Amino acid sequence: MQKNLNDVFMLVGDRRANEPWLEAPEGGIVFVRRAQEHEILDIHELTKREISADVAPLSVVQDVYKRNRDTFWTVNRASDVSKQDAQMVGYVGLLILNEIGRERLEAGAFDAHEPDIRLLVPSNTRPAAIYVWAIIARKVAKHTAHLMAHAMGPELYAGVPLFATAGTLGGLNLMKGYGFSGARASGGGGLGQLFRLDQVRGAVVSSSAA
Repeated sequence: MQKNLNDVFMLVGDRRANEPWLEAPEGGIVFVRRAQEHEILDIHELTKREISADVAPLSVVQDVYKRNRDTFWTVNRASDVSKQDAQMVGYVGLLILNEIGRERLEAGAFDAHEPDIRLLVPSNTRPAAIYVWAIIARKVAKHTAHLMAHAMGPELYAGVPLFATAGTLGGLNLMKGYGFSGARASGGGGLGQLFRLDQVRGAVVSSSAA
């Protein structure tokens, strides 16, 4: 399985895949799908448990989701491809930015804790950049990267630069392995600093947690 994301993007087809899946390391399958509105509360609670209690208010998370339905993708496990016993075990959260949002992000003037939805593109709109807001994909981070690339597809997202911030050493090493590098000339790319990946082709994905 490829690790560098641009190698992954080269394998993405011409259209997004519907609920792509891979065999899970411990058996069964792992798959991703676009989150539904009723799952946003569960995503918010999972974020507070797994990442930090100091996260964006639920109202902000809901507004971001309503602005762009590609913001949240659930990571799920099931015993087989029928997915009848599917359970959400994580998610990927993305802030899908317009040009002003990208400019503020690059300038260090973007509030990722409570993002201004005016800086996000609406659903079905090609963005200027994508920032990885949060990801929980314990033990299946590599699988999630591959699945997200195929799930989002190239129609809107091919060539869009990806940005992320590493909050842990594990996340930092993972991002560097994916091909990310420091986004600002003043920083070499360490914890808490902004990273960037320019796509060769393909969809979008990143990870800041293993």
